[in-house]
Amino acid sequence: MRKYKMNNLNACLCAAVCLSLFSSCKDDYIYDDEAPAWLGENIYEYLEHEGQYTSYLALVKDLGYEETLRRTGSKTLFPATDEAFANYFRANGMNGSGAEFVHGLPASQKRYLFNTTMLNMAYLSNMLANVTSDADGLSEGTAVRRTSSATLLDTVPYVSYADMPKTSFWKRFERKGGTFFLADNGNRMSVFFTPQYFSRTNLTESDWNVISKGWGTPWDASGFYVNGIHVQAQNKDVTCKNGYLHLADGVVTPLPNMAEAITSTPEVSQFAELLDMFSFPYYDGMVQSNLAAAYGGIFNEDSTVFVKRYFNQTDFNSDPEGKVDINGYGTLLYDPASHAYGGNTDMAMMLVPTNEAMQEYWTSEEGKFLADKFPQWDSVYTKVISAFLQNHQQRSFSGALPHNWDIVADNAGYELGITENDIVKTIPANNGLIYVTNKVFAPVDYQSVYAPVLISDSTTIMSPAIKNDVDNDYNLKYHFYLRSLDSRYNLLVPTDQALADYRDPITWAIWPNEQIDNREIWSFRVYMGRVVADVYAVNEDGAKGELLRTLDDETGDERNQVNDRLQDLLDMHIVVANDEAEPLSGYLDEGVQPYFLTKGGAVLQAEGVGGALSVKGLGDVEMGWPSAHVIALENGDPARYEMTNGRTFFINRILQDSYKSVYYTMADVETHEAYAAFYQLLQGDERVWTYFEEDDDVEPIFDLNATTSSSGLGPIVTSFNNFRYTVLVPTKEALDRAFAEDPELWTWEQIAAETDAGKKKEKTLYLLNFLRYHFVDGILPLGEGISYNGSYATAARDENNHFVYLNVSGNGSQLTFTSENTGTQAHVVTEDESNCNVFTRDYIVNNSDYKAATQIIASSHAVIHLVDHVVDYR
Repeated sequence: MRKYKMNNLNACLCAAVCLSLFSSCKDDYIYDDEAPAWLGENIYEYLEHEGQYTSYLALVKDLGYEETLRRTGSKTLFPATDEAFANYFRANGMNGSGAEFVHGLPASQKRYLFNTTMLNMAYLSNMLANVTSDADGLSEGTAVRRTSSATLLDTVPYVSYADMPKTSFWKRFERKGGTFFLADNGNRMSVFFTPQYFSRTNLTESDWNVISKGWGTPWDASGFYVNGIHVQAQNKDVTCKNGYLHLADGVVTPLPNMAEAITSTPEVSQFAELLDMFSFPYYDGMVQSNLAAAYGGIFNEDSTVFVKRYFNQTDFNSDPEGKVDINGYGTLLYDPASHAYGGNTDMAMMLVPTNEAMQEYWTSEEGKFLADKFPQWDSVYTKVISAFLQNHQQRSFSGALPHNWDIVADNAGYELGITENDIVKTIPANNGLIYVTNKVFAPVDYQSVYAPVLISDSTTIMSPAIKNDVDNDYNLKYHFYLRSLDSRYNLLVPTDQALADYRDPITWAIWPNEQIDNREIWSFRVYMGRVVADVYAVNEDGAKGELLRTLDDETGDERNQVNDRLQDLLDMHIVVANDEAEPLSGYLDEGVQPYFLTKGGAVLQAEGVGGALSVKGLGDVEMGWPSAHVIALENGDPARYEMTNGRTFFINRILQDSYKSVYYTMADVETHEAYAAFYQLLQGDERVWTYFEEDDDVEPIFDLNATTSSSGLGPIVTSFNNFRYTVLVPTKEALDRAFAEDPELWTWEQIAAETDAGKKKEKTLYLLNFLRYHFVDGILPLGEGISYNGSYATAARDENNHFVYLNVSGNGSQLTFTSENTGTQAHVVTEDESNCNVFTRDYIVNNSDYKAATQIIASSHAVIHLVDHVVDYR
C-alpha cells in the first residue's frame, strides 16, 4: 500500500527528479551527477567518518549489512557509540570492548545486538508514532510500537527441563532433559515513546515519572526513547543518502516480552511461578520449517522447537491436545508472551507484586482464607490463581496511564485503586509495561465476604448458591450484592453438613399455625454444578424420616422451589454491618447488642465475641433449638474471616426464621393472655365485614388475602407489605381507658348495631385507624446496647390521607412511643418478658390454597410489644 505521507528523504529525492524536468535540454542539471550536499553521506560512511561507532560497524560487517547500508535506501538505525557498547558489555559481565571483541561474539549475539537497531523504512523521529491504514488513512501520534528487524530466527534458546514450568503440560520434556523453545513466534516489536505519542495520548510528565520509575530516564518532550534508551533531540534525525540515523545514548537491545521479563526477575519469582501455571509448549510446524531452512542440523528433526504460549481469553483458550478443560482450569486475560498483542498503537500493562507483597498478603487477614486451606501459593486451585492473575492484567497500556488510575477498573468493573506509592519500579517489555508493586490487587470476588466460601471443602453448597460462573436458571447472583466494597457485611455460612437439615419454612409454619403436620426437612446437595434438594418427611420427634421426593430439575417448578428456599436462606444469613440508619446493624461478634437485622428483614439473636460467636434465628428460639456456633478449622482456629467488606463465619447449623404469624401468636391466649383484648379488637366483627364487603375503603386488619394464585399462610396483617414492623399491644386497662375517654371510639358491637350507614362507616374507619396506629414501620426490639431516637411511620392515616408518625426513643431495657400529634406516650411493659420482644413472620405463598403452596412469594417480619397506653393519633 502506498504510504499516505512520504518521508522527507524520499520526498526530497522526488522533488529533485521533478525539478530536472523543467531544465533546458542543453543545460546540465546539477543533481544529475551528484546528490544534494544536505543529504550527507550514506549511513555506513557517516558512521565510519564519525570514528566512534567501530563496535557497531563491526556488527554491520559481520552480519553482511555493509553493502546494504552503503547503497540501500529507506533504513532507520539507532546506533550506539563505542563507549556505550563498552558500558553495555561491562554491565553484562563481558570483559572486552571494541571491534575485535565484537568480531569474537557468537552470531546469535551479534544478531541480538544489531537487528533491533534497524527499521526497514526511513522514519524521521516525528513519523515514528504515525500509522496508516486503508480505513483511516494517516493517524498521527498513535503508534507506540513498530516491528524491528529482529526475527524469531535470531536466537533460539535451549531450555533444560529443570528450568521449565512445573506443570503437567511440560512433563513431556522430562525424559529428553529439555528442548528449544521460542518466547513467541512473531517478530519482536520495538517500543517508542515520542513527543507525538505523548501529545496524542495525553501522557504527562508526571505519568512518565511513574512509567520510567527505576530507568533513570528523564522526561524529554523534544527527544524520544526507543526500548527505554534515550535519543536526545540534538542526536535525532541525522539525514543520510539512504535513510535516517537516531544516535542513541546507549545500546538499543530487544526488549523481552512481558512473560520473559516477569520470569527473569528474581524479586517477582512467586508471581512468575503462578503465571507459568498457564503456559503451554505449543508446536508450530511453520516455525520448525523456518528454523530448519535457516540453520538445518537439529532443527531438521521433527518437534525439536516449541513456542511458549499462555492460555488466555483472547486467542488461546483450549488445550490443543484436548486433555484439559481449560475453562475449568483457568486462563489469563491475554497472552503475556504475544509480541503482536496491541498492534502498533497499544500494548498491555501488568501489575506484578513482589515476593514480599505476595507473602504479606498470604499472612494478612484478607489472605487468611487461602492460607487456612492451602500450604502455599502454588497449591491454590488454578481457577482461583487465574482470577488473581487476571486482576493484575490490564488490556490497554494507553487506557491505564497513571493519570487515569483513579478510574482504572479490574476485570469485574471495580476500581483497582492503584496509587503511585504502590509502584516499586517498572520493567519495559516489547508488548507492554510491567509495574512491580508492593501490594497484591486481589479480585473483588476474593476480597468480598463470600471469598472463603468459594474455596472451602465444607461450603460446596453455598458456593454455587452465592456465585455460579454460568448464567442460567440456578444462578442466584448473590455475589453482585455481596461484592459491594462500600458496604460491610456479616455473612453466616452453614456448612454442607448443616445444609442437610433445613426445616422447610412453609410446612413448618403450617404446623404450629394451622395444626396440620406435613412438615418437611430438606437436604441440600450439589449435582452437576447446581444445588438440588432431597425432601424428607418428619417423624413425630421432629427428626428426618422417609425420602419423599428429589428436587433436581434444571428448570421449571422444581428449580424454582429450590431457588426460592435458597434465596430465603441466604437472606436470613446476611446482616449489613454499617447501616447507620438501622439500629440493628453492626458486627455480630463484637458483643455490643443481642439483636441484628438480616437482609431479608428477619432478626437474629447473637452473643459471644470473635470466634466464640453463637447465633440463633427466631424460629430456633420458637422451637427451642440450639444456637449455631462457628466451626473450628483443622488447626483449631475458628472459621472466622476478616475480609475487605466484612466478616465471614462458617456455622454448624442453619438459622431458621420465625414460623408463627402475628395472627396466630396473638391468638395463643395461653402464652399471651395479655394480648387477648387487643386481639379481639383486631379481629373485628364479621357482621361489619359483611356489611362493607363491597366497600374498598373498609379493609379488615387480618385477612387470608387470597387470590387465584396466592394467599396468606393463614390470616395475615393486611397493611403489611413485605417489610418489617413493630406491633404495639395496649393492655386491657389501657384500652378500657381509651374507649372511656374518647366518645368517637366505638366498640365493634356498637358499630354492628348502628343502622345509619354513614355513621357506621365513619365509626368503622375511625376504629380501624386507631388500631392501625399501633402498627409501626420498622422492627424495634428491646435489648442492651440498642438505642432508638427517631420518627417512624404507622399504618394510620390523617385527614389528608398521609401516614401518621410516632417518635420512638429508648435504649436497653426501656422503649417509649410518643404520638407526634398529641404527645401521649406508651411504654413497653417489661415485667413479663413473654409479652415483649415476641417475633413473628407473616407469609404469602404461591397458591390460593396455602396447604398446596410450594414457594414463598413475600413475607413480613414483626416484633410484638405489650404497652401500657394506647398511642392516640387524634
